[in-house]
Amino acid sequence: MKKLSVIIPTFNEENYIEKAIRSVRFADEIIVVDSFSSDKTVDIAKKSNCTVIQRQFDNFSNQKNFALQYATAEWVLFIDADERIPFALKQEILDVI
Repeated sequence: MKKLSVIIPTFNEENYIEKAIRSVRFADEIIVVDSFSSDKTVDIAKKSNCTVIQRQFDNFSNQKNFALQYATAEWVLFIDADERIPFALKQEILDVI
């Protein structure tokens, strides 16, 4: 079983998503739940080998809960597209899991 899934909700995040994805490359899987972006967000996520699912946005909780059903790991980390996981936090996460 995979250990860590990362879920990133997005909507028109082409300026941020690539750096967010790079910061969580240590995860076993990265799931992007996109609210039908009209920019290159989905293309960037797909090129980065993320699992991309799309769902019409109604609220953040529902977006995250929807994506959660696609996660296959024991642990799940939610981050926003404009967030980065610094090296020190990455090490702490890996130490715990």
